[in-house]
Amino acid sequence: MEPRLFLFDRFDEPLGELAWGGRLTHAEEIGGEDTLEFECPDAPAKGDRLLWRDPDSGAWREHVVVRTDEPLRGACRVCAESSLSEMLLDFIEMAQLVSRTAEQALAAALAPTRWEAGTVEDGFGKHGCMLYHTNALAALRRIEEVWGCEAEPTVEVSGNRVSRRSVSLAARRGGWRGARLDYGRDLAGCTRRVLEDDVFTALYGFGCGLPIEDEDGVATGGYTRRLTFGDVNGGVNWVGDEQARLRWGRWDAARERKVHSFGQAIFPNCDDPHKLLSLTRKALADACSPKVTYEVDASALAGAPVGLGDDVLVVDAEREPEWRFRARAVRRVREFEARGSVFRLLTLGTVERTSWAAAAELGARVDDVEQVAAATADAVQAVAETDLKELMF
Repeated sequence: MEPRLFLFDRFDEPLGELAWGGRLTHAEEIGGEDTLEFECPDAPAKGDRLLWRDPDSGAWREHVVVRTDEPLRGACRVCAESSLSEMLLDFIEMAQLVSRTAEQALAAALAPTRWEAGTVEDGFGKHGCMLYHTNALAALRRIEEVWGCEAEPTVEVSGNRVSRRSVSLAARRGGWRGARLDYGRDLAGCTRRVLEDDVFTALYGFGCGLPIEDEDGVATGGYTRRLTFGDVNGGVNWVGDEQARLRWGRWDAARERKVHSFGQAIFPNCDDPHKLLSLTRKALADACSPKVTYEVDASALAGAPVGLGDDVLVVDAEREPEWRFRARAVRRVREFEARGSVFRLLTLGTVERTSWAAAAELGARVDDVEQVAAATADAVQAVAETDLKELMF
């Protein structure tokens, strides 16, 4: 059944049903894109809201019109994003989260918004981070990263309008339903993509910045080098994978032995060397082999239907030896036609980094540089004052 689009203005006042023709495309990914694109005879206004019931799950979804392409003649092309995107317009000046639960962190991110906290699973533990001069959606994505959870928006409808908007946190969306992909030469409608991410066979691990202390052990307010785990790892601040070194390493200068390809993993909120060692080993397991995705028509999968976040058993017979592993449906594109048919394209593999994540990492690095620069300036100033006193007296 094709979706029916109910149109509301930016202030949630109903405007009736919006007719569309041709093909309606819904694209969504874990922790990222959730968009609608379609053509219609009458152009909605920017900021108008679209309410529709998902034919697969029966759940209500809400999208906001962000762009319209309106030719002089012909249908209007509409692009709408999930109403979760309205959090881009909610600003957080500063929220310092220290040893907080996921539920408390979610409450802090949603505080300036009209969204409510939904169900929060147990087991995320207590963590901390700084939400500083950022929007609420970026804060929500930061919480997903630090607490190791995934956010899922829910829209409830009553009286022919949205009555409640909430965000829930789960350890993982989706699950295992028994679907399988057999990748081989005779398979049509499937593309294997090896991503450009570097392969590291060894990783240095760094935690939070260590405070500078004076001769009496009192913190001066500055920060110096990051925490390492050499003291609990035989004096070495990195971990490596020997099998990965032999396969993905490099020759040394004399071409006598294969050496590691080094990278680094930074965990700015980690202040325990044992935990830092564990986190770095976990990161290495993900970094020591190429990132591969499979873009496949859902009709090529055997077994149960696959939803966003579900696992799929992948058997890749074109690799030697044959690859067998579980991949996750991290992106789903559904194309509905006005006459009712639907096409599904799934991306199986890993979630590619989004722009907010890259910006957050850059911001953290800039903050580190500023901390070191401030600490260095304080130290230089202290030495200069000492030398001046010695010259004077």
